[in-house]
Amino acid sequence: MKTLVRPAGWQLAALCLALLLVWTLRPIGESAPRGSGGAFDGARAVARLTTILGDQRPHPSGTPADAALLQRLTQQVSAMGFVPELDERFHCNSWREGAAVCARPRNLRFWVTAPGDDAIMIVAHHDSVPAGPGAADDGMGLATALELAYQLKANPPKRPVLVVITDAEEAGLVGAAAFAEADPLARRVGAVVNLEARGTTGRANMFQTSTPNGRDVAALAAGGQVPAANSLASDLYSILPNDTDLTALLPLGVDAANFAVIAGGKRYHTPLDNLANLDRATVQHMGDSALAAVRGFATQGKGAAEGQKLFVDLNGWLFLVLAKPLALGLMVIGFGASILLFVRTRSGASLRTAFAPLAALVAGVGLAIGITALIALLRSEADYATAYPWALRLTQGAAGLAGATLALRLLKVPGGVQLAAAAWAWLSALVLGLFAFIPGLSVLAAWPLLFLIAAAASSFVPRLLPARPWLMALAGVLFAMLALPVAAGFEDGLFPEHAAPIVLLLVLLLLFLALFRTALAWTAPGANAVLLALAGVAALLVPAFSLTQPRHLSIVHRQIDGKSSFAIRDNGALPPAMRTAASFVKAPAASDDPADWGKSWQAPAPAIAEEGSLDITADPADPSGRTLRLRASSPRADRQEFYFKQGERVRSVTVQGIAPKLRGPLRYIGCTGQSCRSFEVTLLLTDKDQRPDMVWRRTFYGAGPAAQTLVAARPATAQPVHVGDAQVIVRTGALTPPVAAAPAGAR
Repeated sequence: MKTLVRPAGWQLAALCLALLLVWTLRPIGESAPRGSGGAFDGARAVARLTTILGDQRPHPSGTPADAALLQRLTQQVSAMGFVPELDERFHCNSWREGAAVCARPRNLRFWVTAPGDDAIMIVAHHDSVPAGPGAADDGMGLATALELAYQLKANPPKRPVLVVITDAEEAGLVGAAAFAEADPLARRVGAVVNLEARGTTGRANMFQTSTPNGRDVAALAAGGQVPAANSLASDLYSILPNDTDLTALLPLGVDAANFAVIAGGKRYHTPLDNLANLDRATVQHMGDSALAAVRGFATQGKGAAEGQKLFVDLNGWLFLVLAKPLALGLMVIGFGASILLFVRTRSGASLRTAFAPLAALVAGVGLAIGITALIALLRSEADYATAYPWALRLTQGAAGLAGATLALRLLKVPGGVQLAAAAWAWLSALVLGLFAFIPGLSVLAAWPLLFLIAAAASSFVPRLLPARPWLMALAGVLFAMLALPVAAGFEDGLFPEHAAPIVLLLVLLLLFLALFRTALAWTAPGANAVLLALAGVAALLVPAFSLTQPRHLSIVHRQIDGKSSFAIRDNGALPPAMRTAASFVKAPAASDDPADWGKSWQAPAPAIAEEGSLDITADPADPSGRTLRLRASSPRADRQEFYFKQGERVRSVTVQGIAPKLRGPLRYIGCTGQSCRSFEVTLLLTDKDQRPDMVWRRTFYGAGPAAQTLVAARPATAQPVHVGDAQVIVRTGALTPPVAAAPAGAR
């Protein structure tokens, strides 16, 4: 009887199906965080947070809501038996090139133990963004810090412990910068445990240390709780333009561990960052992890050995650490072992087999990226996959496997040890090539390569030859256990629409585990193509948004040089009710508003009543230049900003008498909070005959009464984000005295 399909096709198809199931469900590293069962009481931490948040109003820095929250926070700290101190000062942070970000932060700090030097500092921030109540960002960190203090008071560590709850983090890390640059306590800090959130659920990831990180990693290993951490995430975070309070604290020369939650990112900086959506298991995991870190840092001191370490956790079971030179050496030996395995495994198609993994990777990843781009082109929403990520995840996985198996079939490459060895050689070469730039990538390969090295050694002992494929299978399984949590973390951070390149890990798994040596049939690429078609249809049809995974949709009532409009960022077609409420049309970026986000939906709007003025209070000139003193007054503004088009002409700047340490030409000065409703800027110009061309921008939180019909028409599956709904007034042009606002009601 003639069979329709050769057995090898079924074997490969079954392997692909198993990998797709694991890839889509991601059971490794995505289960609910497992607490250590230690002393940290997550329920008590959330109960304190509930009291502190009160009515859960957004509480940006410098607002009455934040002042009320700070009062409740201070009362909680006092009730716990600590002595809270408020440090309030005007400060400008200039950590970004050409920018000065200013505010008047009110940092709350207290000693858990007796004061002392080389202290461990626990850091969170108490302000939120204007769009949301910040139950996770950074209420979770705040609640964790207080419960840590409660636990450490009863069982004090060997090193002093200081808690600092900073202000104006969302305004530009201003509170942390003020602490680092001006607070005398900063010189007494030896280690920092920072607590942050960019989501509301998932594991509390330790994603940043100091450099070198030898003491940091030793502390994490000694704390008694396996941290959710890997060096690859740390390396990529250092490359990306992201910051937390730790950015302002690292120049103090401290050891550090930075923890954050990133799952549930669509609720981040929205009204859904509330107590109802705060995952209690996540709070417990953050508390257990941070308490372990503090305990671990207590065992370390400045005299302990340093050096750069590479690390990864094995699904919360083991914390694997390698010295950087040892990791490099292991990668070199592993590369040699993979070449040796390839050479000692006879095949009639060695050349094709050698390049087959590269062809499979290019075809698989390329097809996944191409299909994702096609779906994005066919869908009107910019973020269409977060509500139901399984559909696009399955589509990307099926595309990756379809492309990879098609390449293997066209090349007529059999599976087996030689193909797996070639795949390990290509991965090792890639990791070695990037080692100087992203050494953390090696944590995915270095440990599995130990089994590959053992498999290469077994090829010299005839009696051990049967163990060779089993050893290589163990290498593949260990790679899966290390890579799947990393894939999940990258999807959380990037969102599914941008996560297609991580299909590379899935294709590598296929190559590592396809250890049967038989000619390949069309079954596997055909089955994957069918799955790809079905999943692609699902990805096109599933709803883009849900009540818990909303669309980001902020309403801005904007007035630029007297011309008013409603503006909504173009991230898809507007909800029908909102299009009915106003005559929206798609418009290009507003070139006269430097803070504009790009293409937007715009509709005519009533004028915003102007108020305030920008006055030149001094303008002396001499042969060396011109000193220009400005006073910006806006009685209702929550934020005032200046954008400079010719900042290279500014030799120095002071804001409220504070001289920011600018790097590069002046481009931006921003001041956040009610204390900035009247502030003074002094510019020392190199050109005595010309004033700078600048833009004056004022932001008022809330869309205002004219936009209430639009606010009411916004569906529950859409939420404001970051600054949220706002009124914005922009004035452009060269600075000439006096620059005053137009009369109220003018257009």
